[in-house]
Amino acid sequence: MIDVIIADNFKLVADGISRLIDGKESVKVVAVAHTLKETQELLSLHKPQVLLLNIAMPDGDGIDTIPRLIEASPHTRIIILTVYAERAVVRRALDGGAMGYILKSTSVEELFHGIGIVAGGNKFICHESQQLFEGITDSESSLTMREREVLRLIVEGYTMKQIADKLNLGFETVHSYTKYLRQKLGCNNSASLVRRAIELHLV
Repeated sequence: MIDVIIADNFKLVADGISRLIDGKESVKVVAVAHTLKETQELLSLHKPQVLLLNIAMPDGDGIDTIPRLIEASPHTRIIILTVYAERAVVRRALDGGAMGYILKSTSVEELFHGIGIVAGGNKFICHESQQLFEGITDSESSLTMREREVLRLIVEGYTMKQIADKLNLGFETVHSYTKYLRQKLGCNNSASLVRRAIELHLV
C-alpha cells in the first residue's frame, strides 16, 4: 500500500479526495490536514510515501513550505495538487522540491497513476500541465497571456509586490514569472528586460 496524506485548506475538497482514493489502487489515506502546521505535524507522525499538497493554504504558500515538510519526513515525496495551470507555478513547484504536479481537473485514473509514479521515486506532471510546456522557444511567441501581463506591468514601473496585488497573485509567483521572463528573453536584470520588451514590441 502507498500511504498518503492529503493537505488542502478546504475540508470538503480534502475529504472528497480522501473518499475518492482511499483503499483503491493500493492507496491508503492515513491523514488529512487543513493547514501547513498540521501537515508538518502529521508528516512527522505518519511518515507517508506521498503527500498531496495544495498551494494556497491558510497559513502560507505550500510550495514555500516544501523544505520544512521534507525535513519533517525526508522520505515523503510531495505532489502539488492544485487548480493553478501556470507554467511559472509548475516550474517553481518542481524547483522547490516537489516530485509531482497534478491539476484538480485531472481524471482520477491519472491521479492514481501520478501517485504510483512519484511513490516509485520518479517525477510526474499531469498531461494538462505538460501541455503548458509544448512548443516553447526562447522567443516572444512562447509568452503566455499572463507572462505578457506581468511583463507589461514591469515595463510600466510596477514593483513585484504591486504586480502581485494588481493581478491577485502571490509574491513568489510573480517572482517566478519575472525569473522565467528573463530566461526566455535572455536578460540578466529588470532594466535589460524592459529594454528587450520594448525592442521586440512585446508591450
